Amino acid sequence: MNAYTPTTSARTTSARTTSARSYDAPLGTPHFVHGSPNTAVVLTTRGRIVLGLSLTFLALFVWVVLGSGTADASAQTDGAATAVVVVQPGENLWSIAQSVDPGSDPRDLVLRIRELNDLGAAHVFPGQSLIVPLSS
Repeated sequence: MNAYTPTTSARTTSARTTSARSYDAPLGTPHFVHGSPNTAVVLTTRGRIVLGLSLTFLALFVWVVLGSGTADASAQTDGAATAVVVVQPGENLWSIAQSVDPGSDPRDLVLRIRELNDLGAAHVFPGQSLIVPLSS
């Protein structure tokens, strides 16, 4: 006896006869819902997972290639001379401003550093690169 032999039953609905098939198929076998098996696109669970991961990686690749919307920090300068400073442990914007231009008011330089680097807060972290204006 073959376990995969289809059983056919005829149903009559509103003067029309349709054929319904039921299979005792193993798990993972595609199930056709609409249309004939020759015209319908049917994905198994594995196919859906592969398609989903492929589309996710494609979107991520396009996002990385076209840019994530962040601009290069050096492109945000207004033509004034600048330098890149890497924040060391224990440093803050105030100490960086004092080391860059010891003779000037650090408040103005801290404000300028925040503007150049689009910093919302005055918090910086060790290892962070900052663009600082050079004294003229």
